[in-house]
Amino acid sequence: MNQGSITPGNQILAIASGKGGVGKTVVTANLALDLARLLDKRNSRVVAVDLDLGCGNLNSCLGVRDSNGTINDFLLKKKTLEQVLTQTEVENLQMISGSYSGMDTLKIDADMKRSLFDSLARLRANFVLLDLGAGTSPEVLDFFLEASDRIIVVTPESLSLHNAYTFLKSAILRLLSHQLEKEDFLAPVKSKLWEIIEAKDNLNIRSLVEQFKLWDTYGAYVLSGIISDLKIRFIVNMYRGGEDKIHLLRFHKLLFKYLGLRDNLDYLGFVHFEPKVMKSVQGIKPFVLRYPNNRAAREIQDLAVRILKHETYYQQPPMHFPQSSEWLSRLLEKWRSRKQNGDT
Repeated sequence: MNQGSITPGNQILAIASGKGGVGKTVVTANLALDLARLLDKRNSRVVAVDLDLGCGNLNSCLGVRDSNGTINDFLLKKKTLEQVLTQTEVENLQMISGSYSGMDTLKIDADMKRSLFDSLARLRANFVLLDLGAGTSPEVLDFFLEASDRIIVVTPESLSLHNAYTFLKSAILRLLSHQLEKEDFLAPVKSKLWEIIEAKDNLNIRSLVEQFKLWDTYGAYVLSGIISDLKIRFIVNMYRGGEDKIHLLRFHKLLFKYLGLRDNLDYLGFVHFEPKVMKSVQGIKPFVLRYPNNRAAREIQDLAVRILKHETYYQQPPMHFPQSSEWLSRLLEKWRSRKQNGDT
């Protein structure tokens, strides 16, 4: 799958998490609802898609009890994507339901993924939100990397953040592999990359790039450029303040130290912990519709506004990272210059 093949006007947001239980599906459903409510109902549409292929429940979070079909119907070529679109209670929000039929046991090949993503990109919608399954399966990573916006939902506790780190590490390695396959002249770079990776038990991607420089400076800035172009946005869910900021600061230091990620990361926003969220899920009623004046509901609406305005949440924990080494800064600058001139 090739990055950046999105149809203009159809913005695809892939929403992922390193593990289950962080509220990713609840956030996706309610974010889709608020995006739809903020847009002009006459001329716009939002589509929420359940891509948890084995055990999806986006429909419950959206208050949809019956659907016109599932994503499996499309994958098995029983229906078109448009035929499985199901209306929600918000006029210009539709959804595509997941399935409980065990589709995760069926191997989804490259052609199936390409067909699905191309069909998603052709949907008549301003925004298409993909609720991805948790974990680092090839399907999840490919849809995450293919999207125009990549969002990771985390909770500010060690297990969630550790799994988010693992997810990002897996995504970077898959991205490097895909990008280095595009040009024949990059084959030696890919071969050397995997030689270094296979020789290490605990891979440090940032150190890998430094080590690669000793073998080939050009190859090192190619790798650095690919990584730096991977833009990631975080939503911190179930936030309580206090020590949560410390956990997030440590998390970002980890991402820089071991993955080389820093300037390509930002926050879309924070959603505070709210016990009423579970009541809304159990009642099959979207949280932002059931408790519209709740603090967490207002914060989800803030997320939707920032997406519409292409803004970032700036009140993030203080992140005092060491500066990039001088050689890496020069390589990144050279990489971006070559990209602008169409040389890569």
